[in-house]
Amino acid sequence: MQPTILLVDDLQMFLEIERDFFRHADVKIVTARDGVEALEAVQSYSPRVVFMDLQMPNMDGASCCKAIRATQSHGDTPVVIISSSTSEADREESFAAGCNYFLTKPAGRDRFLEIAREFIPDIDRREKRVPCCLPATLSCNGVSAPCALHDLGVEGAYLVTDLIAKAGNVIHVSFTLPDGTAVDTPCKAVWIDESGKTRPRGIGVRFALLPKPLRGALARALEKL
Repeated sequence: MQPTILLVDDLQMFLEIERDFFRHADVKIVTARDGVEALEAVQSYSPRVVFMDLQMPNMDGASCCKAIRATQSHGDTPVVIISSSTSEADREESFAAGCNYFLTKPAGRDRFLEIAREFIPDIDRREKRVPCCLPATLSCNGVSAPCALHDLGVEGAYLVTDLIAKAGNVIHVSFTLPDGTAVDTPCKAVWIDESGKTRPRGIGVRFALLPKPLRGALARALEKL
């Protein structure tokens, strides 16, 4: 069953922009125009995560978040509150209401997906990933440490590591495929999972500058893993 994401905003333009962020994701998108509709949608669709505007008519985002937290069946639903204001008071109000994250408009696609991946790990995956357990070495900010590949694809991998990195960091990873092919390549950190809730703590990376012969070796190895 597809996981559901609930998008809440009183302006259709922002709903369409946010919906487009998830156009490649295997998720069901549900929308609401205010907190009252959002609360009904949470009860009806049990979304895996809610992205909700703060300033809305009828019931604002903070009030809706409080109402969600007060429900027995959906009180732990992740809520991301989004505001066009940079007011510290709005941020404090949102976190006091129980939101998981607070974003300031305009927030881009990468940030939306980074947060969504915490609750839906496979979101926006356009390539096949194969579970594996291959030893590797990761270098970031001048620090090298052993790690392990949790899954692997032609375009990237998920690295199990306690090494600290940020989305957007350029890192370096080295590992050896089962057929003996050595892979030594720069990568871009595209998301970080520090929670360890759905998989071990680690970093999702996208390979960069991978030569065509190595891409071919990866594709062949994936067929056998």
